Amino acid sequence: MTARVLIAGLWHETNTFSPIATDLKAFRAYQWAEGTDLATRYAGTNTEIGGMLKGAAAVGFQAVPGLFAGAIPSGPVTASAFETLAGRIADAARRERPDGILLALHGAMVAEGVPEADAALARRVRDCAPADVPIVATYDLHANISQPLVDACDLLIGYDTFPHTDMGARGEEAAARLAALLATGNRPAKVFRKLAMITVPQTQATAEPPMAAVMARVAQAEAVDGVDVVSVAQGFAYADVDHLGIAVTGFGSDPKAVTREVAAVVDAIETAREQFQPVLVPVMEAVGVAAEPGTGPVVLVEPADNVGGGAPGDGTAILAEMVRRRVPGTIVIWDPSAAAGARGRKRFAGPVGGRTLPDLHGAPVTVEGTVVFDEPAVRYVRDGAYMTGQQVPMGDVAVVRTDFGLNVVLTGERVMPFDDTHLRRVGIDPAGEPALVAKSGSAWKIAFQAIARRAVVVDTGGVCASLIERLPYTRSGPRRCWPLNGVC
Repeated sequence: MTARVLIAGLWHETNTFSPIATDLKAFRAYQWAEGTDLATRYAGTNTEIGGMLKGAAAVGFQAVPGLFAGAIPSGPVTASAFETLAGRIADAARRERPDGILLALHGAMVAEGVPEADAALARRVRDCAPADVPIVATYDLHANISQPLVDACDLLIGYDTFPHTDMGARGEEAAARLAALLATGNRPAKVFRKLAMITVPQTQATAEPPMAAVMARVAQAEAVDGVDVVSVAQGFAYADVDHLGIAVTGFGSDPKAVTREVAAVVDAIETAREQFQPVLVPVMEAVGVAAEPGTGPVVLVEPADNVGGGAPGDGTAILAEMVRRRVPGTIVIWDPSAAAGARGRKRFAGPVGGRTLPDLHGAPVTVEGTVVFDEPAVRYVRDGAYMTGQQVPMGDVAVVRTDFGLNVVLTGERVMPFDDTHLRRVGIDPAGEPALVAKSGSAWKIAFQAIARRAVVVDTGGVCASLIERLPYTRSGPRRCWPLNGVC
């Protein structure tokens, strides 16, 4: 008899320091598909859902598409939005009575009144599904994993890459692992270790030190007999929650082997601790590097205004210095007001950026130039390695080019610079720019590392500060962690 498997998910990386509330509108604006639309929209994409659909077909499952919703990282999910979304997924588990469940989660979602929102969702699904139905879930490398999430699922599979490129593969793996659980009726042993460490995206790239050695040890662990899956969740530093921090999860048929291998991965992380300290360059020095002549762009990386980490993307510290020094290049600024003011005009002159948190991210900067692109409701399809095939909204977009060659891309929606398609879509060839500002931690490398003449990580203020000592944590959990307390 063909197994019926529910495929659903809820994805949000919550920055609790961000003032941008995440409501239902935010999910509908970014990613939302339900029922047959889920299969149509995500089939063939390099996403967890796309991988789950592909994997389900490969093992002969009958896919039962539920709801998948995702919002761009921002502030806490509103209570009403979480209740609506979690309720729809749980209702599908109750109504469809599937033989198995595949969930695409992030792992760092925080809702109003629900700090462990991913765990709460998984538990609701567990409680609504038929008894003993296995649940396999995927999670982002930046998850803040908690014991309740481990308890609610039979098996968890985390990303192995950052910048993230293996989402589809992890979805396929989840389907294959679920098939094995259904075939044998067995459940794997679980091992969960939490480390009192906080690291930031700038130092988490999995192909570079220190994470390259850690991931090599993960691969070694997964090759051991009796060990099925070992994953490292680097954690998401910008969530003021008690379960903040790195975690290692392991699953397999041999409890002793899983325990031993998880411990070895934990030791590899602890050994590399000091290498997780970030290195930053002051704004004036960084923009000075961008002003130097040469071939190919200098990438000015601004992790403190990382849109993919929940920052607004309207910080102006780098923009102000580029305008002051008349440095050409391209910068993307989230500013619906300025975008609206530029649309329909040949020239634009007015304040840009600094709308959300001017005391932290900088005040608005006056920009003047020619409007070289002007289009409403811009969308594109990712064609790079990150979430290939995913549809992305940019909102109303205007590009203002100053007389010294700085392109200021004004967007109505916040845009994560995890591909170069968002620039090509508005008529900019990133390889031909002398400087590119990437409001990102490490994920910008997918889009720009191959063309970068040089990359400089810039020290600015922001809700995604790489120096986490600057963040206003209030919970005891973060304060127990290195480097905030100096020891673990």
